[in-house]
Amino acid sequence: GEQPADRWREANGGGGGGGGTTGVGETFGTFFTDLLDSAPEPPQQAGYASSYALVPVATGPSNEEIRELAATFISSHWRGLRQRRQFAQKLRADRAARHIQSSWATALTRIVTKTELHRIQQEERVAYTRLMEDFGQDWFQSKQMRRVEVHISSLTFSETRRQHIESYQALQAAQISRIFRLMDPKRDVIFVAPKQLHEDVLDYYAKIMQFRGIKNPPGRFQVVVPENMHLTHRLSLSQGLLCSPKALKRIKKLVSGRQAYIVPDVVSHTELKVSAALNLPLFGAGPRNMALTASKSNGKKLAQLAELPIGPWVADIYDEDEFFTSLAGLVVKFPHIRTWLFKIDDERDSRGLAYIDVSKIREVSEAVRYSGHVAGHSSSASGGGTAGGGGGGAAEEQNPAAVSRREASEEPALVGSDATEVRHALRRFVPKRACLCNRGAYPDFGAWLAEATRVGCVIQAVPDSILSQTGVHVQIDPDGAVNVLGTSEAVTSQPFVRAASFFPHTRGNWEVLQEVGLRMGHVLAGKGVVGFASVDVVFFENPNFDPMYVGDEDREPTPVMIGGGTPVDPRHLMFSDLRSPSPAMSSDSQDRTPMPISLPESRQADYDLAMQLKDLPPNPKTNSAVSMVLGVSPNVGASPSSHFACWVVDVDARLTDEAASLFPLQFTAQLRLDSSTGHFRLTTAAKAGDSVDAPEDDADARIRWALVSRIAAAPGLERMSHQALFQAAKMRGVSYDLFHNIGTIFTFLDVVHSLFALLTVDRTPEACAKRLASGVSALMEGAAQSSSGKAGAKPKVSAPRDLKPPESDNLLITDVQVALRAVQKRWVEKSRT
Repeated sequence: GEQPADRWREANGGGGGGGGTTGVGETFGTFFTDLLDSAPEPPQQAGYASSYALVPVATGPSNEEIRELAATFISSHWRGLRQRRQFAQKLRADRAARHIQSSWATALTRIVTKTELHRIQQEERVAYTRLMEDFGQDWFQSKQMRRVEVHISSLTFSETRRQHIESYQALQAAQISRIFRLMDPKRDVIFVAPKQLHEDVLDYYAKIMQFRGIKNPPGRFQVVVPENMHLTHRLSLSQGLLCSPKALKRIKKLVSGRQAYIVPDVVSHTELKVSAALNLPLFGAGPRNMALTASKSNGKKLAQLAELPIGPWVADIYDEDEFFTSLAGLVVKFPHIRTWLFKIDDERDSRGLAYIDVSKIREVSEAVRYSGHVAGHSSSASGGGTAGGGGGGAAEEQNPAAVSRREASEEPALVGSDATEVRHALRRFVPKRACLCNRGAYPDFGAWLAEATRVGCVIQAVPDSILSQTGVHVQIDPDGAVNVLGTSEAVTSQPFVRAASFFPHTRGNWEVLQEVGLRMGHVLAGKGVVGFASVDVVFFENPNFDPMYVGDEDREPTPVMIGGGTPVDPRHLMFSDLRSPSPAMSSDSQDRTPMPISLPESRQADYDLAMQLKDLPPNPKTNSAVSMVLGVSPNVGASPSSHFACWVVDVDARLTDEAASLFPLQFTAQLRLDSSTGHFRLTTAAKAGDSVDAPEDDADARIRWALVSRIAAAPGLERMSHQALFQAAKMRGVSYDLFHNIGTIFTFLDVVHSLFALLTVDRTPEACAKRLASGVSALMEGAAQSSSGKAGAKPKVSAPRDLKPPESDNLLITDVQVALRAVQKRWVEKSRT
């Protein structure tokens, strides 16, 4: 048959050969020939050839079609882009709406939560107020009944502070000596510990109690460990107790049906929650006075309220510029003060202390002299008067102590205009020359200043010729009664770093310390504080001492009016004739008895009281050491007739480590405080045991002294077991003689963290120092022997300043040895002189 290609050629007028003319059809036919030939053959069907028709090939789209297609393409892409943009906008709007909705829901939840927490806090405060009111009203009956003390010595600090305290969990059990509070037969103790105490340690304390008459020690004191203390490594004891329902349930069961209260360490909102959870009152500060007792800046206010002497003291510093401005003002205003002490508000012991001796900085001394020269010229140009102004200059010149008291009460920052050069010099040299008392906690002054400006700090003057750094410890009962528990004196390894403490103080005045404790206790009781408190007092030589005033102080005062015992305001003496309607009495008629008929009935009681006061003997404390050292209001401070003076430098409204050491001392040594002398004397029960080798003076033979070391770290102690340590200590003479009431005991021991604390009791302070030094040396030898494995190994003792800055912030055993050597050297020099 005929092929489709041939028919296509015929239809387009093309032939295979003639004419030599090539048409368009022939050209296209030649182009598609191969394609058509290669196509598959169509099936041979009837009529297929006749019905097959060729369709001419389209020449392509026209321009209009092309424009339409382009427009369609562009419009479709534009609509897609616009839809994508709209979708993205809707997506962003949806996300924003969801974010707003979630934020609003969170804000509502936060508001509701805050409202609920505020309601719970208000209920807790109301419940706490009710508990404390009942506690105060029933305190007299509670003292006569069996009662339970729940001791929680929790170190509730901020999280950032806890991260830099080594052996934090072990230190929360440092006041294990609280268990000796059961020396009162009507008092039982529950001690909350952060971890299980070793059985050997508990047996050690139980044996001491049994030897002192406690028949069943486990029945008198219990140790409760919260089961969820492992939640975090830096969990405070109070927080762990709140998270431990089993421990709370056990404490509730132990105190059910009995008089009980909580004895905390530092009172915070966590302790208040524990009080609400246990429904027990706190033997400590309440929610209204927590801020008053938790800051060193408030110590100045408390001392002023108690009318106690303080030195130059700037508080509430929260900025670096304010720090250097205040320090420059103090240095300019008190150029005779050489050393200045810096304290972080909420730190304890010597962790947050730093000091500087400005007399050793030549640039600062020159700037101070220049500022004083400029101030002198300006004062002379203005009239040459004193800062007090008026006619008080002559009186202040006669009493130099009044000048120091007045200057100490003024704000030193006001002198900043004259201290620009001093401030620049201090800003330059203080970071380089300041001495940090604990480089394990703060490696440099920059780190210390950053923490100080975050929580606040104070600047205090350090007097020259310091005699002793003492402390008086008081107990404030819920009914407002204040009891002095005892006094102590710090033994330092380096300036302001306490390594041990004497009980009682060896240098200072007991009457002055007792008066300081009672005054401060009454002020704290007036603020609503209940519990324990310690006041730090420093004694020094009075720089204003004048021997000429000694004779004047002994002179009998001249009566100023009739009935000289009646208190009169000196400012009103010019109206003395108008104070009573009775006629004036001449000097020769003093023996006459005035007619009571001449007095009105309203004045008869006043007249009788005046006559009774006149007949009373003179007050023996008029010229006592208390009035001479502390002064009489409004002249607070040492009198020029006193050889010594004192300043209150700190107030701790909590149970300090020194105060807690009084409990094992009084229990183990059978001692009680003599309120007349301040000494610790043996009780009548211990008199028979001590009469074997008693000297002639029996009263002095009953006096005991104690020396307690601060908790220190002994490297190598962790390689020893408790049993091996007790045996090694006993072989080296570290033991206690229960018959003669002299010897050494452990007040704290944790071999896992290499921590220990010793208490020594003897008849003299010198013997206590020697006994404690031998005990510390024995522990150091035992630790060295366990580390080296050789018997008799003795490590080389180096002074702390010769060592590299320690990574640990704990006190080292070498620090204790250095402090004891300094004390022994002082007594040797004293005996030679």
